[in-house]
Amino acid sequence: MARLGIGRVHISWAVPWSRRPIIFKQGAPWTGNAAALSVPQLKACLALAEEATSAYGTMGKLSYKGVSMPAVAVKVAEGVAKGPKVHGGMTRRERAEQSHRLAGARIAALRSLIAAKGG
Repeated sequence: MARLGIGRVHISWAVPWSRRPIIFKQGAPWTGNAAALSVPQLKACLALAEEATSAYGTMGKLSYKGVSMPAVAVKVAEGVAKGPKVHGGMTRRERAEQSHRLAGARIAALRSLIAAKGG
């Protein structure tokens, strides 16, 4: 759990068995820059924000997946849509296929660079 953010570096408490009291972690490329998010990511953020706002004032605890949690967290977790392509993104398989196609284009570009340099 990030406690403090400095740029794209997250500072968090270490796990109990670690020798270090804090850990520095690299943040996501879009940390602190909402403009760098894709449209599906922005839609997911909006859905979460709207659901969290509508849960304002919820009190108490409820059981969620066998764990006693704050009622507001349960309400948000149940209200936000989950799963691949919910907000218009790609499935894991589609992302893998796209990466594979792009890799072929990169290989071709590398071959053309080698040929241009006489190799």
